[in-house]
Amino acid sequence: MNRTGISSIEGYRDFLVRRDGEADLLNRRLANREEFFDDIERNPVRSSRPADRQTFLRNLRRRRPEPGLDGKMLFLLATAKLNQAERFGVGLGETYGMNSDADLPPERVYLELEEHYHTRLLAYALDVFDLTFQVVPPPFVLRQFVKIAVFMPERLGFMFVGASEMAGCVMFDELRRAGLQLFADEPEVCERISLLYSEILTDEVGHVGYCASRCSRAERAIMRRLYPFIARLFARQTAEISLLVDRDELRARLSRPFDVNELTAGLTNETYLLTHP
Repeated sequence: MNRTGISSIEGYRDFLVRRDGEADLLNRRLANREEFFDDIERNPVRSSRPADRQTFLRNLRRRRPEPGLDGKMLFLLATAKLNQAERFGVGLGETYGMNSDADLPPERVYLELEEHYHTRLLAYALDVFDLTFQVVPPPFVLRQFVKIAVFMPERLGFMFVGASEMAGCVMFDELRRAGLQLFADEPEVCERISLLYSEILTDEVGHVGYCASRCSRAERAIMRRLYPFIARLFARQTAEISLLVDRDELRARLSRPFDVNELTAGLTNETYLLTHP
């Protein structure tokens, strides 16, 4: 059953240990996540209609996809591209030792490692269609956006990153819903897409709550104001999302207050929201 708790930092730390298991920062591993992926490997799911690999590869590095692609290919391209900016940011932070300090609070270690697993989760979504995840540089604008987030002062960073995490929640949720509609005729494929995207959403909700907990009331208000603009930026820079998702519906969703209940309504995982943004 899905539960969203709003409590204390100690409660969030307990939740992370319960959900992720032992954290090994040196080897970039979370014990329970490795067990999760072992189960995925033991129970592979394959679509009865594998994607056209050449079409996928031809469009992977394009700024805009070629005309005429169907919704399923747009979904797979969006799945391959959406997390590239986050992956870039995590790698940049590691290069500069942002999250390697021995004095870091334990939740920061867990959040760092959870971000690592998101790329792997999306790679397994592509694997269902006989596609291999590839690292590609995010668009120029997103690269600059990520650099600002990584190098700005920590206090401002929580506000900025929190708004980005809110935007990420909405984008991943929109893609999850699109995938379930597009592959409704293949129940096992739908179940695997839902499982993988739900893992990411569960993490992202927790990250939003943690960032919000580190902000003042005024900073949280700025988070709320920033997040729709960042979400629109993500949608524009990942053109497949703009083509896949109904623009009017997305615009209407972003005009409403950030709704954690809407995000978690379809999840079976327990979620934890430390502080509402």
